Amino acid sequence: MYKIILVILLAIVSSNAMAKWTQIGDETTKTVGIDTGRGVKTFVRADIAGKHGTRVIMWTIRDYESPVMVENKKHFSSMSLEEYDCKDMQYKTLTFYWYSKHQAKGDIVYSDISHGDMQPIIPDSIAHAAWKLACGK
Repeated sequence: MYKIILVILLAIVSSNAMAKWTQIGDETTKTVGIDTGRGVKTFVRADIAGKHGTRVIMWTIRDYESPVMVENKKHFSSMSLEEYDCKDMQYKTLTFYWYSKHQAKGDIVYSDISHGDMQPIIPDSIAHAAWKLACGK
């Protein structure tokens, strides 16, 4: 447990320092998944935040064309630290932040640590593209 917390803290500190982001999705003209009805571009860190056995931790940014309102909180982007299981093709969000401006800039309007379970990755989805990059597939 302490190793995961340490990895998360180190990843947060280094997340924007010399970050190399790779765009893996442009859904500004489509409506899919949880982002149905709003345009979103998805980016991941080109360098891996951490690896433990068959699992890789990597940052993701979702940048929305128009503001997203959740629980009376408006944000234009979100950044999350996600864990990918390279062997079993699963993933989960470890922590996430909502930002008042595009590209994870501006004020953090909400943040949380996720306690969810691993979820299966749907082939040809944004999560699948991120998993392939993280796992070198």
